[in-house]
Amino acid sequence: MKTPRYLFVVAALAAVAGLMFLYNSKDWLVRSAVVKATEQATGVSVHLGSLRIELTKGSGVLKDFRLGNPKGFSREDLLSIGKGQITLDVASVTGSVIRIKSVEMDNVGLLFEGSGKANNMKALEAQVNERSARPQNSKEEKSKKIRIDSLVLKDVKLDVRMSGIVKVGNLDLGNIRMNNLGGKDGAPASEIAATISKEITSRATTAVIRNMAQLAEQMGMDAAKIGEGFGLPTGVLEDAAGFFQNLFK
Repeated sequence: MKTPRYLFVVAALAAVAGLMFLYNSKDWLVRSAVVKATEQATGVSVHLGSLRIELTKGSGVLKDFRLGNPKGFSREDLLSIGKGQITLDVASVTGSVIRIKSVEMDNVGLLFEGSGKANNMKALEAQVNERSARPQNSKEEKSKKIRIDSLVLKDVKLDVRMSGIVKVGNLDLGNIRMNNLGGKDGAPASEIAATISKEITSRATTAVIRNMAQLAEQMGMDAAKIGEGFGLPTGVLEDAAGFFQNLFK
């Protein structure tokens, strides 16, 4: 028996409706995927206010991105980004390596928090490294890789705190630049997250150490004790002597 022609019309309309739904919902779908992937890679809560995708232009704009603190620290955000712009190679999306040409993040805020002889940055870095070392389950996860030609965090502000003290001070880290993430052949998202986490942790820790002398003066404490509260090796605090930057506002 032949299928009535009106069924083909209904099927065609349903297909078009499905495509329209997918197109209109792509921003929501991608935003949810970004949040899920970041949470899996870091093990902390993630918030993304909005994400707009322009497929024809190969670009995207995200707003209000926030990365939470690891367990054992305050409920403040470890990383916050006001706005970010992403440019990608559209032709690479269907391949095994997705090439992202550039990522530029504005209004970037970081929190360096000490608690119980540890700090949140090292705790997050450890979590990311542990998760990136886990075996991947599916063939799709193993085959799909990412490369980022250029990533820039602009005008980064570092908020330094310690357990029991509401606020210690602010430090201007300037721009943090990273190039060729994932290399020519790309890398899993978890490995790229680990690389970014390591670089941010290194920059923030170095800045805190170099400003430790002024930090101790402001708090009326011994630098070694403050360093211990941040989970920093006592020996490296000697390098802080002589470095006086405008940490406090």
